[in-house]
Amino acid sequence: MVRWVCVGGREVSSCAARSRAGRGNALLLSWRAWVMLECLPGLAEGGLITATYPQGRNPKGPDHHAWTNKKIRTVADSLRPTIQNWRAAGQGKLEERELRQALQWASYPKRITSTQLVVYANKPHENLQLLSDTSPFPVTVLSQGGEWKGTLDKLLSYWTYLMNTVDDDALVIFVDAFDVFGNGIDGHELLRRYFAYDSPIVIATEENTFPREVEAQAHMAIQLYGKMGLGNVSAPSRFVNAGGIMGIGWALKRMFNDMQENMVAHNPELLQMHADLTGHWFLHAYDQYELWRFVIRHIVAVQDEGAEMLIALDIDQRIFGSTVLRKDNWPNLLGDDILGGVNGVHSIDVDVPLVFDAPQALWTIRRCSAHFAGRRQAPAFWHGNGPWKPAWQGLRDRLAASGCFPANVPQPGYNLCQVPRKRPAEEACSDESLAMGAPGGAAAAA
Repeated sequence: MVRWVCVGGREVSSCAARSRAGRGNALLLSWRAWVMLECLPGLAEGGLITATYPQGRNPKGPDHHAWTNKKIRTVADSLRPTIQNWRAAGQGKLEERELRQALQWASYPKRITSTQLVVYANKPHENLQLLSDTSPFPVTVLSQGGEWKGTLDKLLSYWTYLMNTVDDDALVIFVDAFDVFGNGIDGHELLRRYFAYDSPIVIATEENTFPREVEAQAHMAIQLYGKMGLGNVSAPSRFVNAGGIMGIGWALKRMFNDMQENMVAHNPELLQMHADLTGHWFLHAYDQYELWRFVIRHIVAVQDEGAEMLIALDIDQRIFGSTVLRKDNWPNLLGDDILGGVNGVHSIDVDVPLVFDAPQALWTIRRCSAHFAGRRQAPAFWHGNGPWKPAWQGLRDRLAASGCFPANVPQPGYNLCQVPRKRPAEEACSDESLAMGAPGGAAAAA
């Protein structure tokens, strides 16, 4: 669109220049002549006619034109002395890309000293590299080595890592190692989604209460969460999932300290007895069991004692998306031919019909981000929680076939951090252990 403006700023008309130009130069000239006639009074006074062209955009990069407005000038004037002082102090040249990053970080309400995505892995797995390739943050892999003891190992490794390695103002994401990948959302978009929750910690959600040991109290806590106006607890995905936690260092330390102090595993005989009674699958759900117990304690403390609220549930799955659906939540998307369960057989540790093999038609891919038909926004990560993962694997394979994942990565893209089994120690995640994950090191041994 071209705006023709007479002297004094009066706009004569707007026209689609390309459509008029397509009719021939004669018509375009006659149009200009008409504009001149309309502006004749101004011309008589020595005025000018101007054609204002809208700002263009470079499709391959950021704004192509240099432009400003009152808001931009105000911010620029406030930042200019800071940049000048930086240069005067001999801190080195501030590159344009560094300045762009600084401006984005300055726009957030809290100071962040570092970002990282942390997983626990007891063995090598191909998904570690995929997660590293698709994560918007640098990746660190924690490992204790030795025999797998269940997700108690993961819980204690996270706690140890937080206590010894993580700064109070660092931003950390914990996700499951073997069934999560990034969904093409860049780091600053992820940060904007996190800060939109206005909460120190954001916890992933799913459509089922698991494990069943927390069923009654979990529903009570979720209802309290809704009554406090913290989220839409009628939404399908409103129950805690331990496969995704994003938070600031000081708050994560407080949460994991609480879990460590109150965990049932302090009485290992009782824990093993319960697993023997209900099934050893419980040991694989133990981290989620303890996370639920914390969430329940914490929400009750906020309600009854006025404690500071530390958590938000990612009910809309803006950060952590799950490919597992509860059949009765999506009657318009999951037909009668969708049986649920594992290969159509009910899972002994799940009390409702969960669908692990939802049709791929429910996900659309655009610009290497997969979007579920039942939600408004594509998440930052996709998680294939549960004992069977065909929907998650199908989505992963479709993204790979679309060229969304790097191919033939020659070296590991993540750090390996060895953590002790018993308690936090100063040597946890030392320079030597981190070096094992450097290119050419032993990171693949996670």
